[in-house]
Parts: sequence; structure tokens; C-alpha cells
Amino acid sequence: MALIMNLRKLHLGGAILLAMQIAFSTTIAGASDKQSEGMDLIKHAIDLTDLQHSGPYHLRWNLTVLDEALRNREGTDEVTFSSTERWRRDLHMTGYDEVAVFLGHNMYRTRSMAFTPPSVRADYAGSLRNVPEALTFKVVRVFNRKKDNVEARCVELQAHSYAPGGPTWCFDSRTGLPSEELGARGYRREFLNYKSLGSKFVPGEIEIIAGRKQRAKVVLEAADSAVADPVHGFDPPAGATVRPWCDDMALPSPIILPPMDIRPDFRSRKGLELKYELTIDAQGRVTNIVPMDPKPYVDRIAIESLRNSQWNPAMCSGTPVPTDTIFDVGRPDR
Repeated sequence: MALIMNLRKLHLGGAILLAMQIAFSTTIAGASDKQSEGMDLIKHAIDLTDLQHSGPYHLRWNLTVLDEALRNREGTDEVTFSSTERWRRDLHMTGYDEVAVFLGHNMYRTRSMAFTPPSVRADYAGSLRNVPEALTFKVVRVFNRKKDNVEARCVELQAHSYAPGGPTWCFDSRTGLPSEELGARGYRREFLNYKSLGSKFVPGEIEIIAGRKQRAKVVLEAADSAVADPVHGFDPPAGATVRPWCDDMALPSPIILPPMDIRPDFRSRKGLELKYELTIDAQGRVTNIVPMDPKPYVDRIAIESLRNSQWNPAMCSGTPVPTDTIFDVGRPDR
């Protein structure tokens, strides 16, 4: 068992990072155009950080989330991983608990049913699990960005051919490790103080910034590699709901959205009154709607319209599957 907080391990990690700088510069120098350079940057980052094929591990994070409706919430996020078909996540936040066990192509999940805003449910610690999906996107441009005297090479992506916009991933020019993920309207995630875990690297801290304010912070408390499976650790939780699951799930997207007569002053409000969690079945029908505010202002109008909406369902390996998604009625670009 290799605990990464061990001092000798940190020195080893530093030596590995130094060697990476030389190899990384050589690899990227040969890129001839923006698409190939962008893909090379992303692939290199995946090689460094993708834990899916690194063997068993255990990670525990401390979380602090600033929510506009509920103020500060604290908790822990813990992942115990045996293989891609056998792992477990335990999320415990103030006022919210969620346990999910992943076995084969199914997820067995229990969670608190009382009102909980999306910010408290989010998988902040697993942010880097989103990097591989970038390989399916189109590269719009590759550019340099300097932050805190650190040079980064950034890849702006287009997620869908039918609509502009997508994430921008930035990578440390010295090592190739992800340094930031940039989103719309000033949203960004920063990945800091990487630690080595076997042959891979995990960020020691993750900060989520929105509207120039820190909205969440994740701090790595413990990380172990080559851990043994816990006794009964992968048993499905009592009373769990079962859903099909795949790690590269394509999320649902709307096809038909009935008009919603939302007052302009509601659109400009801060908070969660215009956000809803939708359960969308394998046929693209909305089967359940949960308001993301304890006192939603447009409950009747929004729910009636959303129930009549049509969606492209989530997909796992080309097969439609049911899933949950958060939908913001109040977005002006909806």
C-alpha cells in the first residue's frame, strides 16, 4: 500500500514530473495542426491521470461547497475502486448522503430524498474523469494561457456539431498535467498540487470558480494504491435503485421543448428556483421532475411544460438507457 502523503513518495513524484517535462515537449513539438496538437495534449493528460486502468485504489476528499440557497456545506467524497466493473462512491454532505455501487453495467444507488441543490450533489472530486470524453470533440483552437506565472497550452473544444460551445482544457506546458477546465460565463475548475498515485497523478486540490467567486473546494485527504477489496464493500446498498451504467455515457439532450412563459425577473434571480432534476427514460420521455428549490417560483408552469418535452435518451455503447439530468429553465440561451 503506497500512501502518497509519504515524504519519499513526494520526492519520487517530483523526479517523475521532471522526466515528464522532457518527454512531453518532444511529443507535442511534432504536432502539425490544431486538431492533432489538441488531441495529443488531451491524450497525454489522460495517460497521466486516468485511474481506470491503474489497478485498485482508494481516495478520500474533504469538500466545502458554497451554495447560494443553503450557504456553506461541508462533507467527504470517497471512492473505493477495484476495477471499471467493480467500484463504489460514498458522498456525505451536510444534509445529503449518497452511496453508489457500480457492478458490471449497473449502478446501485441510494440517496437522500429531501431537497438538495445540484451544487451539493456534484462530483467535484471526479472532475478529471471528464477528460476522456474530450477525445470525441472537435478542436476549435489551441492557444497559450499564463496564470500565476505558469504557462499552459489550452484546447478550446466544440462538443456538438449542431451547436457552438464546449469546454476548454488547459495543460501545464512543463508536464502536460491538466491545470484548468474553462466553461461559459466565467466558470472554471483549477487543478493544483498534484500527488503521485502509483504511475498516475491526482490533484491535491480542486477549486471551482464561478462569477469570480470560489464555489467549491476539494482537498485530497488520503490516497492509497493496490488496496484489497473491503469485505462486503461492493454489496449493493439496502433499498438501492438500479440503473444501467457505463463510464462513457452520452448524456440526454432535448429534441422538443414546449414554450415556457417565464417572467424576465425570474430569469435574472439568483438561486435554484428555475432548475429541475429530470428522470428521462430509454424512450426519451420525462418520467419524473424534482424542483431544485424548496419553494420554486415557477413550479406549475415549468413542470407542465417539461412533462411534455421530448429528449434524445442517454446512451451506453449505442443502447438507450434511463438517467437523471439537471435542466435550467431560466437560462436565457435555452
